[in-house]
Amino acid sequence: MLRLSNEAELDFLVASGALAFDGRGWPWEWPYRWLGKLDPSEFSIVVKTLTLKPRKGNLRLFKPWGCVRLIPNGVVNAVGLTNPGIEWWVRTCYPRMAKLGYRTIVSVWPESAEEAQTMAEMLKPLNIVAVELNASCPNTGHEIEDVESVVKISEALRGSGHPLIVKLSYNQPYVAIAKALEGCAEAVHAINSVPWSTVFPDKQSPLAKLGGGGVSGKLIRPFVREAVKNLVDQTSLPVIAGGGIFNLEDVTQLSQLGASAFSLGSLFLKEPSRPNQLVREWQQSQKEKQFPTKR
Repeated sequence: MLRLSNEAELDFLVASGALAFDGRGWPWEWPYRWLGKLDPSEFSIVVKTLTLKPRKGNLRLFKPWGCVRLIPNGVVNAVGLTNPGIEWWVRTCYPRMAKLGYRTIVSVWPESAEEAQTMAEMLKPLNIVAVELNASCPNTGHEIEDVESVVKISEALRGSGHPLIVKLSYNQPYVAIAKALEGCAEAVHAINSVPWSTVFPDKQSPLAKLGGGGVSGKLIRPFVREAVKNLVDQTSLPVIAGGGIFNLEDVTQLSQLGASAFSLGSLFLKEPSRPNQLVREWQQSQKEKQFPTKR
């Protein structure tokens, strides 16, 4: 469990974009929600990453497979930063999420500290759990590799008055960034999807025309575990582990490595009814550990 400075407690998060912009999910997830097999209220929901201005990106709802492909034991996507802009989200999605009582974390991608300051002012009046800086978007090559730039943007986002979480990528100097963020961010989120060329250096991506894309799912488990261990061992910031979490064993292993909370993403695409089951399995296992059944 991760407790933030505003007393919010995080255990399971919905990775950015897995339940769209408002937590109710993408159209293909709606039937699961209507049937009660997908309950967004059991998670802290990280909305799909927002930019200051609208971005076209690569995602087309009438043809999502154009930038998202299911592959054995994973997903590759080059969705990028497709979004209608933060002003639209504040006006359209936030009221809906607030009315439903969703625990909301707003993921943002500012291109500069100045943009971050503007976005922070827009988020300041909102009743949200936290702000997440998506410091990496490897599926389209948008990564802030300069430690100083990440710190400057993070400091500007702190102006929102909300706790700050920074999501990092395996291909960034993530330990150096996390160390530099001590005293600024309240947690780091490891990791974003891993570039196709890192996972498959000798194999062409089905999304090669879009730059290759980023891989998520079971395939990136080794990268996630390595990053979580390095961050826990070498920095003081709590770590939210994300990537390749599909079952109770995955959560247990990441917890043993020192992760304080967990983020589910590809599981919503592969098995939309499974995330809630996994949360309940974990909660039950913790109860049994605390209150062992007498025999």
